[in-house]
Amino acid sequence: MKRIVVILTLLASFIFAEGQKSEGKLNFVWPIQGLELSSLITSTFGESRKDHFHNGLDISSVLQPVRSMGDGFILYSRYAEDNPFEDERGSGNIVWIAHKNGYVSGYYHLGGTRNELVKNHKPVKAGDTIGISGNTGHSTGGHLHFVLGKDYGKTLLDPLSYLPPVEDNMPPQIANLFIHVGENYTNLNDGDNINVSKAFPLTVSIIDGGIKNSQRRGIKEVKYLFNGETYKVANFESLQFDGSKWKTKDGHSFDDLFFKDRYLVGVLNLKAGENTIKVQTKDFSGHEGERNFSINITRISGGN
Repeated sequence: MKRIVVILTLLASFIFAEGQKSEGKLNFVWPIQGLELSSLITSTFGESRKDHFHNGLDISSVLQPVRSMGDGFILYSRYAEDNPFEDERGSGNIVWIAHKNGYVSGYYHLGGTRNELVKNHKPVKAGDTIGISGNTGHSTGGHLHFVLGKDYGKTLLDPLSYLPPVEDNMPPQIANLFIHVGENYTNLNDGDNINVSKAFPLTVSIIDGGIKNSQRRGIKEVKYLFNGETYKVANFESLQFDGSKWKTKDGHSFDDLFFKDRYLVGVLNLKAGENTIKVQTKDFSGHEGERNFSINITRISGGN
């Protein structure tokens, strides 16, 4: 995601020259239309991608018209045809559009070649076709990955907070709690008795199905309470580039929130006796989930 900052920072002065202001919020349209979007959203903003946040929203689609989310102008595009001897980049064919009030939108993994609107850097209206969805770059299936930014790319936003709502009737499901010891991990059930010698990472599986159980979306918010006290709160509505890392608006980096591709409760120093962990979460439609875990601990020699 560092490349996003570089591209948009270099072009910020050009946007300023257009007389746009970093104020207000626009009404955007979906870049893929005419399909059952609620069942085709495969990944949401802020999810884990092994070692970084997912910075946009994915819609399963191939050879479908991709439309500008709002009025604006073509800011940047890159297609494989520009340098056919260069290794294909992870984002594949891309188009970036600048909108008023400092918003920008990016469209990744596009198929085909530039259309005339993009090629000639024409002004665009909300809903104008700027390409077709494809499977270029590092992509495991045809889909559109699109990114929404503000303040000329210094902040990345959850597109679901700005687009018209889609159907979502399933609350997030809080599944298993795990304790990690080195490369091994153990599932902890409510009421389990375990022996520990020091603090170990605890993770939890949280899944939001959207409209069907087979879907695996991320969540919008999570809160952990440890022995009755709030331990950590995270909100995935936006990411800001802070120094060398992307962080949530709560100031959490990726490593603060994920471990081994699961949501990280924390590296907890469990006390002898009963320990309680409560997980509260909310999805992008406001549905809530909550689960309590009670773990009985025996401290063994060598602990801290």
